Amino acid sequence: MKKIQVLQGLNLESHISTVKIEIKKTEEVIQLLKTIKAYHPIFIKEYFFEEGILTIRSNITFFWKDVADTLIKLSLEEIAYEEAKNICLTTIKERLSSMTTIPLLHACQNLGLETTPMILKDERVEYTKSYNRHYTLGTGKNSQVIYSISSSKDSKIAKEIQKDKWSSNLMIERLGLPIPKWEVIDNISDIERVWSKYQKPVVIKPTGLVGGHGVVLGIDSLDEAKKAFKFAKEACKDNIGKDWQQKIMIQEQIKGEDYRLLVINGKLEIATKRIPAFIVGDGKHTIEELITETNKDPKRDITNPSHTLKPIIIDQPLKDFLKQQDLSLGSVPNNDEKIQVRKVASMSQGGITEDFTDKVGPEIKIIVESIASSIHAFTLGVDVMCQDLSKPLTKDNGAILEYNTMPEAYLNTYPVIGESREYVFEKYIKALLEGNKTKQIVVIGNPSQDIPTLLKQKSFFKSYLGEKEVVGEYRNGDIIINGLDINKGLEKWQAIQALKVNASLDTIIIHHRDWTDLEETGFGFDRIDMMIIEKKLTDSKEFSFVKRFKRKGYINKIKII
Repeated sequence: MKKIQVLQGLNLESHISTVKIEIKKTEEVIQLLKTIKAYHPIFIKEYFFEEGILTIRSNITFFWKDVADTLIKLSLEEIAYEEAKNICLTTIKERLSSMTTIPLLHACQNLGLETTPMILKDERVEYTKSYNRHYTLGTGKNSQVIYSISSSKDSKIAKEIQKDKWSSNLMIERLGLPIPKWEVIDNISDIERVWSKYQKPVVIKPTGLVGGHGVVLGIDSLDEAKKAFKFAKEACKDNIGKDWQQKIMIQEQIKGEDYRLLVINGKLEIATKRIPAFIVGDGKHTIEELITETNKDPKRDITNPSHTLKPIIIDQPLKDFLKQQDLSLGSVPNNDEKIQVRKVASMSQGGITEDFTDKVGPEIKIIVESIASSIHAFTLGVDVMCQDLSKPLTKDNGAILEYNTMPEAYLNTYPVIGESREYVFEKYIKALLEGNKTKQIVVIGNPSQDIPTLLKQKSFFKSYLGEKEVVGEYRNGDIIINGLDINKGLEKWQAIQALKVNASLDTIIIHHRDWTDLEETGFGFDRIDMMIIEKKLTDSKEFSFVKRFKRKGYINKIKII
């Protein structure tokens, strides 16, 4: 066999896509496989070695194809274990825009739907990393593309509005929804001009940054406000040239707790309380030592692509906040004394989460669903600050802070405190792919009949294909659409993936010459609506595999011609 072999979709060995790699020494390779398998079930269903061949069952064959050379080099002792591990982790990061991508792909695959990389890796282009993180879910017509939890169903206007708090706030005001007093300030002189208009404390923050970067809360004095303005400006330096990310705003600070409400397909699905980073004293260790110990929690290990928390980073804002509490990194808190080390309740800055989904009042539910529907966002994370999430938002109870079309949904879904809401990922997939019913057909052999014509005949199968359906075929290296040759001489895997991500197709037909052809590449689909087999190929052990797949529900119909 080749050094690397990919069996995509159902294959003559398993109902799970399979990658085979030639391996020499196995010890360190096994160690690396165990590490990757522990990250999340999506990476490896199972693996085993047989006569110098490593077999991996996994529905994300693109990842194993990317790192196969690394595994081979590790087995030949051409690279060290740590280098091989770092290459694998880097490859995972290049393929994932956030941890949220993992449970979404997993949910899609559990529903029997295809997941295909939208853009293929291309070393010639420097900025392909972000494009490598896009995935087509489903196949053909009404398939959709995701980038983390953001998708092709989120409108362009939603993505434009949400990225800038200035335009977000204008939209909230346009909808007549509650929002704290705010305005954009161009310089320190502006702060002096508007200072007396605002109830204290206030917040100063960049309008175009996320993750709590550049945000300063609890500002009571003009000197603090000027310092905060400079801090916010400094945070924007990395985005020079992007005018919309240079604006700074002042806003009255709302009393209460910080909540993230996740809206999917116009419906509120999850509400999560975001708790600022803190440590708990033991009467022995300093705050700095307690932060170090807290960061040892495996959930905060950011080298693990499925981590659900972030480490607490010691920086100047953290030190300043401790100083405001008459504390320092060297202070030793009492036993069981809780010390908040961040003002901002941001998960990216080490905070934790608590599920509040069942405590959301009907008024707040209507508000967040109204925003998502009005800007045509399929997914929206809405940040609310309030004292009681079960009551209406008022000046005394709270207000909307901002919203985001690509929220870190896994932080909502896997709270530290309260019920996990992992089921929401399957709800997301079902809603996203509503109407995705492209037929997936596999042909084995070289029948004399034209298959699309045959499938339109009532005498064959009750007009399985409609006259106006767009049909894409792979046959002998060619892509054929509605009987027209579109491209020739493509690699088989490349042509099949091209058809899967083509959203104009009502039907996709993959032709395999014979069982040997299948043995080399796999069937191409995880689920098959109809399999058409040339009669002379049915008298074989391979045909028994096909019948077994049908009994187990992986193949819907089999026709012999």
